Amino acid sequence: MTDDNLKPRDHLDRPHGRTCSLRPDSQLRVNRPILNQPRFNETYGLREPGPALTPSQEIQRIVRKKWTRKLAKNKCGPRCAWDWTKTWFPALDWIPKYDFRRLIAADVIAGITVGVMNVPQGMAYSILAGLPPVCGLYTSFIPTLFYFLMGTSRQCSLGTFAVISMMTSKIIGTYAGHSEANPHITDFMGNGTFNGTMEVPKLPGGFTPLEMKQMQVGMAAAFLTGLWQLLFGVLGFGALTVYLSDQLVQGFTCAAAFHVFTSQLGNVFGLSVRQLPEYYGLFKIIRSYVTFFKVIDQARPAAIVIAFVTAVILIIIKYFLNTNAKIKRFLRVPIPAELVVVIIGAAVSYSFNFEKTFNVTIVKHVPRGMPPATMPDWSVMPNIIGDTFALAIVTFAITVTLGMLFASKHNYSVSPNQEFKALAVGNIVGGFFQCFPSGASLARSAVQDDSGGRTQIVSLVQCTIVLIVILALGPLLEPLPRPVLGAIVMVSLFHLLEQVAELYHLWKISFVDWTIFLVVFLAVLILDVDIGVGIGVAYAIMTVMFRLQKPKVRGMGRMPGTDLYKPVDVYTTACQVPNVRIVRVDAPIYFANAAYIKTRLYNLAGLNDAIKKLQEHTDDVEEASSAQKYAFTNTLAIEDDEEPQTDVAQYKPEKEHGTLDRQSVGRRVDRMSLKDQDELELGTKEEGSGIPEYHVVLDCSEVCFVDVTGVSFIKKTCSECKEIGVELLLANTNNAVRNMLEICRALEYVQPHQMFVTVHDAVLYAFNMQARAGKRRRPSIEVNPSCQEMIEKLDADKKF
Repeated sequence: MTDDNLKPRDHLDRPHGRTCSLRPDSQLRVNRPILNQPRFNETYGLREPGPALTPSQEIQRIVRKKWTRKLAKNKCGPRCAWDWTKTWFPALDWIPKYDFRRLIAADVIAGITVGVMNVPQGMAYSILAGLPPVCGLYTSFIPTLFYFLMGTSRQCSLGTFAVISMMTSKIIGTYAGHSEANPHITDFMGNGTFNGTMEVPKLPGGFTPLEMKQMQVGMAAAFLTGLWQLLFGVLGFGALTVYLSDQLVQGFTCAAAFHVFTSQLGNVFGLSVRQLPEYYGLFKIIRSYVTFFKVIDQARPAAIVIAFVTAVILIIIKYFLNTNAKIKRFLRVPIPAELVVVIIGAAVSYSFNFEKTFNVTIVKHVPRGMPPATMPDWSVMPNIIGDTFALAIVTFAITVTLGMLFASKHNYSVSPNQEFKALAVGNIVGGFFQCFPSGASLARSAVQDDSGGRTQIVSLVQCTIVLIVILALGPLLEPLPRPVLGAIVMVSLFHLLEQVAELYHLWKISFVDWTIFLVVFLAVLILDVDIGVGIGVAYAIMTVMFRLQKPKVRGMGRMPGTDLYKPVDVYTTACQVPNVRIVRVDAPIYFANAAYIKTRLYNLAGLNDAIKKLQEHTDDVEEASSAQKYAFTNTLAIEDDEEPQTDVAQYKPEKEHGTLDRQSVGRRVDRMSLKDQDELELGTKEEGSGIPEYHVVLDCSEVCFVDVTGVSFIKKTCSECKEIGVELLLANTNNAVRNMLEICRALEYVQPHQMFVTVHDAVLYAFNMQARAGKRRRPSIEVNPSCQEMIEKLDADKKF
């Protein structure tokens, strides 16, 4: 077949200068009879024949199938136990296959880079969560170690993250309070001095009672978050990720970055918690800035200078040196900017005694060694179930989103359910070792990928670096000024804050996605993080419902010379078939859109006038015995606000319009009798039966499912069409739709022989029926005998 054969003919005409011949002009020729759905299933072998299953039978079938598969795969024995262990700990499967010669050098270098970056970030995000800095080191070690064993992403760097720390801060601030907000425990003013002589009692480990209370609440949050994630992983709720679109995650993280940025104003400007308290709940960011501008005159110049110098150093290293192509030639890994400023800050602060000389708050206490096992605060767990549910979803969403991003880049797969389990075990175990909820970090994961990390060996090296700091180097970080940590957090948020530019790009691409980003961004920014996430997910789901509520319902026309049917409002050469109206629904038919689809269908098919006349001759009140079996509950009057279909035949009840015009039927039969692929199979209806002379074909190729209301809509439409002498045909119905029609007893209205494999089969059937009607009521019209002989021969030889 040449390209010239694929071009449409130059003399294609349509009504008002156009033709609608059923004769093809392409080189593709297929000879087969008209195939309705039952005949197609019988001829080509439906794999699972039998009646449609009820909901209870379907559940039993699925459970039986899964159980049989499970028994076949997991026979009792050592092999079964080993396979089950590997499903929970994928590291046991990939470590024996690890290519040490090719990967170990790059993974070790990346692990050292991310490890030294994790130390200052862990301490900074721990302070952001309202906990002692050392808790960030514990959170960077224990959950990361379990993620190395159980995680499926090769590039995600687990540990502390700004958004998660901020959400944890709300829980801790609500149920434990801040050190400076409780004068009964300490009179610490945030400037390194005490306003009084009261000695703060110390517990084992060097923590105050309030700090211990804060850590217990944080551990309770981690433990309960882990339980939620374990439950979701075991139940296979990894599919929840489909409701977290990229625009939703971007809008959420961008708005949350503003919250995190705002939370560091106190550290950067040297303001105590009493001067700039931590707000929670609705409009927290607005209240924070109102208070900030009221107390800005009380800011400490030394803290501002330290934070400013730290930020300048970070920006120069991260955005100029590490991205400079000439410098990157000589550096195997990026310069660890955070580690540089931490070392400089701690050394200079120790040398000049910033705490006493410049009245600057320092980290002050970093205990050495691993913490002993400690019980979380069980009493607060009933109160934080909702907060930890949001934490579980957010941490999972961020981790899986990053994992899928890097998996797509490096061509491997990530298991959402296994990610749930990996996060769960790390949080549950960490809940007994002074950890707070953990998740993947955007910045560290990007650094891990850029520095050449290709497997989770990077996490093992990262844990080793953090463990060395916990066991030996922790006290060296005690002089570190908190403004340095605040600047580290602020600068690390720049790439998240830049996402606000997505509003400009999405406006050019998709209005719906633009509104999703904007709604979740404003909800999180103005209201609160957890409330904003709920509003964002609800709105994203609503956008899908709104688009399905008024789907595209198009009138279809035939492409001349082919058996293809396309929308007449899209293709200029698509022409409507005489006395057959074809309508396609581009959405599932369910309770929310059934009334709208019915209105559009009647408009496009030209049934409105005929239905109106039928209703005028029908009594409003019918006897109970004559009530229809369907229950189309949506009786609202839906207006069709789209352009009416042009060139649509107006139908009349059968009693009024009588028989078809002989000449039009003759023209139709002449066209159908040509020696081409448009031969027809004669119908089998008996003489005297009421055969509709007009047909409406409902193309269900885009209908993935129907519910009970959707089936009732089909019943009602079929019944009303039958009353006015119109036959409703279905084409391209999938197995789920046919099963639903059978369960709801819709086959009493739409017979199996009225469902066709393709639209073309339905159209040829309609022409055949109209020809038969004309043959009965008018003088005989000859049909090409060679066509009938060929069809009968094909039926006999089963070659169709």
